[in-house]
Amino acid sequence: MPQERGRRALPLLLGPVFALAVFFAINPVILPLWAAIEGFWCARAVPTVTVIRMGYVLPWGVSLPVPVPHLGASGPSHLAWAVSVLLTGVALVVALVLRRRHLPLSLALFTLVVVFAIGAAGFTPVLAPFPYTIPGYIESMLLMGLVLMFVTPLLFMAIYYPLDFGLGKKIGLTLYVLVWLAVMLPCQFCLQAFAINELGLIALPTLFLLSGLLLDVMGLVAFYAWGMSWRLRHE
Repeated sequence: MPQERGRRALPLLLGPVFALAVFFAINPVILPLWAAIEGFWCARAVPTVTVIRMGYVLPWGVSLPVPVPHLGASGPSHLAWAVSVLLTGVALVVALVLRRRHLPLSLALFTLVVVFAIGAAGFTPVLAPFPYTIPGYIESMLLMGLVLMFVTPLLFMAIYYPLDFGLGKKIGLTLYVLVWLAVMLPCQFCLQAFAINELGLIALPTLFLLSGLLLDVMGLVAFYAWGMSWRLRHE
């Protein structure tokens, strides 16, 4: 890809500018937006569930009131263990009998089985007690989401802004991604909170590994690929 011709300082300043904008918008804009989105879904899914604020204190003393659905979940019951073993066994058998032409699906099933087995080990006498709760897990994921929002413009500064796209396209792609993350993250982890509440804590490790921030990073890659398909400024 050709690099931008002429002055490059202005596009490269976009990274720090957007990163600082995200940082200063966390308390007044982003966290209230997330609380409103979670409250919207909680009111329609289970009206008795409320959104609480869990205070996370930054090293310099600033507190972030991270909104999370006030939900709880217990370890797997005997029925949950039986169903889990049955489904895991079926997935393993299907992965073994698939022909070579279905190798990607076979590997995906093997991955799912391994991920679930490692997560379920946290409820066995070897690794118990399971150390996570729904509010603590959602708080951690949303905090990691804030870090991802802060880092994304700096990442674009290294891999997108130096390329020969117009300034408007660079600003537009960054805004698309930041707005998408601001809406996606609370919806994604609110849904996970309700899923874990229904399925039990045994579902938490699998959801974390397969549909946690990995899903958001895949979305970033998709947005980046879309931006790379745009016309260059000197074409």
